[in-house]
Amino acid sequence: MYFAYAMMCLIFGTTFLAIKIGVDAGVPPFIFAGTRFLAAGILIILFFRLTGKQVRLSRQELRDACFVGISMTTVLFATLYWGERYISSGLAALLSATAPMIVGAVQWRQGSKSLLGMKLAGLCLGLIGVGTAVFPALNSDGTLNSMVAVVFILLAQVTYSIGAVHSKRALVSGTNPYIFNAYQMLFGSAGLILLSVLLEPWQTLSLNSSIIKAWLYLTVLGSIVGHGTYYWLVRATNPLFPSTWTYISPIIAQFVGYWWLGETISFRSLVGLALVLLGLLLINRNVRTPSASISFNTD
Repeated sequence: MYFAYAMMCLIFGTTFLAIKIGVDAGVPPFIFAGTRFLAAGILIILFFRLTGKQVRLSRQELRDACFVGISMTTVLFATLYWGERYISSGLAALLSATAPMIVGAVQWRQGSKSLLGMKLAGLCLGLIGVGTAVFPALNSDGTLNSMVAVVFILLAQVTYSIGAVHSKRALVSGTNPYIFNAYQMLFGSAGLILLSVLLEPWQTLSLNSSIIKAWLYLTVLGSIVGHGTYYWLVRATNPLFPSTWTYISPIIAQFVGYWWLGETISFRSLVGLALVLLGLLLINRNVRTPSASISFNTD
């Protein structure tokens, strides 16, 4: 389970850079995001169909997938892709790190008693660590678009958190998390493509090698592997545990920048990383639940 968590964090931590590369290369953000999830959803369903596995969901499961797709894919990635035109990928990752706190608040609001003691302390410590690590690299540009992007991405964390908690309830019945991921991506991509049709000038769409490479990375690793692992972890544990990848991603983004762009890593980054790891240890104590013993079964 922890290997799957580490792999998911690594993948998601690098997707912010891939998104930034694509949108900076000039591709309209909504069609960039929408086609990524559309292709990933189709590929997953085709794979399971070709291997003789069941790919149909019940009517209730489809409703759940639609709700999760709109809240966790359409809204979240519309704001994230659009926002990264005006803010840095590091700042976008930092804003996404508010998700675990909101997930915990949603669970508490719905009657869960799990957001207490060490978990709450870990959430706060992790958020402080993210701010400490990323602050030196934040874009200080105060334009109207950048401020709007910050507000929209923060608001999207609320819909993401509601969808994350709902996905746990949808998956407890034994729904295949990979098939569920495929359908939620199809529903989410429909919303993104609709936004693109309504708001984006397709006649200016042009492709280059940077856009294609970023799209392929986001589609295969980000959507198929990363999101599939995320929903497996939701079913195996709880909505809070896998959502803490957003605490790791800003740190990974800085190390990726160091390796890919030759950026420096500050002492604050190392201090922040230590705080994040300590916070995660507090959050994830006794994280396993009875359902966590399941394996990566594709049945």
